[in-house]
Amino acid sequence: MNKKVEKLFIGTDVARTASLVIGGTGDNIVAGELVVLDKNKNILSAGATIADSDKIYIVEGLADTYDYVTPNGTAITGVRQLLVSDAIDGSAVTGWEGASYEAAAETVSTLSGALTPVVGEEYVLRIVYPDVVEHPGQFTYTYRVVATSVTLATLYTAFAAQINAHAERRINAVATTTPDVLTLTAKAYDDNATVDSINEYKQVIFDVFLQSDNFGSVVVTKTIDPFPGEGTWQLVRDEEKWSQGYEGLLNRTNFPTQVPTFRTVLSETYDCLVIRHKNWYTSSDNWEKQVDITTKLYIPVGASQATNILAALNPWMASTPRALANVSI
Repeated sequence: MNKKVEKLFIGTDVARTASLVIGGTGDNIVAGELVVLDKNKNILSAGATIADSDKIYIVEGLADTYDYVTPNGTAITGVRQLLVSDAIDGSAVTGWEGASYEAAAETVSTLSGALTPVVGEEYVLRIVYPDVVEHPGQFTYTYRVVATSVTLATLYTAFAAQINAHAERRINAVATTTPDVLTLTAKAYDDNATVDSINEYKQVIFDVFLQSDNFGSVVVTKTIDPFPGEGTWQLVRDEEKWSQGYEGLLNRTNFPTQVPTFRTVLSETYDCLVIRHKNWYTSSDNWEKQVDITTKLYIPVGASQATNILAALNPWMASTPRALANVSI
């Protein structure tokens, strides 16, 4: 039984709809608009507290609309389909956090320090990749250069040329002078560049070893550690993909596949709001148990609707028993 559930809401770069109406006649919420509702599923007023509504809901306007006829025969058209969160009970909220967008960073290692190459000697770099899950051990590749000059820049230039000429390389190399430095940077994966890609986002991780014992006082320094970023469209897409499993979508490779249109926007950058809370459910053995739920709101950087969302959520979260601090993104 999965007792940690995630619910995902993905906004678009829109402003709050003026005189917002959700449902029924006059419905005007737009696709990608995120709204906080009170326990009666009316729009939660800015500044409202748990005393005004002990439970809240998050809703997202989806792309589809529908028509229906009321019991008295009134035709209602163009009502926006909504994605609705589980009830968020103020007494069961355990966390309220925010994260602003940060770009991803690839691994960078440098070779620097003093060395006077000996002409005719072989210098060897071994690159170890511990990130290849298909390989039972560590995947490695070795680059070898025989010095043709006593100038260190010449040796590094030769290494850079050999590395960059390697068709299956997973790093790029740049040799610079004054001071003499060889910089090795992980290549970014290019096999998940679409929203509906089966492949998930990942990064190249590598370590550099001076395999030959003749590098003098040259040292290897990892100047940038791999960082996947915060709120990149690839990460949001992957989270959307994982969240679809909670809706029953488990087949992505066996024909026929029925995959909904992704709400993540290619190349968009997102800020994130996270609500951690608990909810009760009746288990198969008829016991009342609690499940941990993480409700995430991804909002494009600079989208003005973020102001409205925070104006509703910050005061309400501050009024919960945990008196959670205000969040900004």
